Amino acid sequence: MSFESTRHVDWGDCDAAGIVFYPNYFRWMDSVFHEMTRSLGFDQNSLPGFGIHATPLIDVGAQFHAPVSHGNELVVTACITRLGRSGFTVRYRFSTTDQRVAEGHENRVCITSDDQGRLSKIDIPDGIRALLERHYEG
Repeated sequence: MSFESTRHVDWGDCDAAGIVFYPNYFRWMDSVFHEMTRSLGFDQNSLPGFGIHATPLIDVGAQFHAPVSHGNELVVTACITRLGRSGFTVRYRFSTTDQRVAEGHENRVCITSDDQGRLSKIDIPDGIRALLERHYEG
């Protein structure tokens, strides 16, 4: 089951041609990811309670199908398409009322840090895995 959120395209989201400046899609993907995890009952501040330092990006990408302009409403759907041992993939679809305009993905990994601040991958904790499975569409 996917998670859904809406974004209003503001004037400042657009470039000189009047269409959404592409980095905003990456900002929106990150924002929707954090909105989705809050809806599941955890956020970046609560990760240490699960034994995780953070869930950084290791890969991100997007494909753009149609331009979007100031005043448009974007519906962003997100779902988990891969739950690996230490990482997971989130797929995003952006649409207006009449068409799909972009698709994207984020590959994230769970990490921890030791006493010296060195970072390393860790397995997705069972509690986080169970929550992410609510939006799994693998």
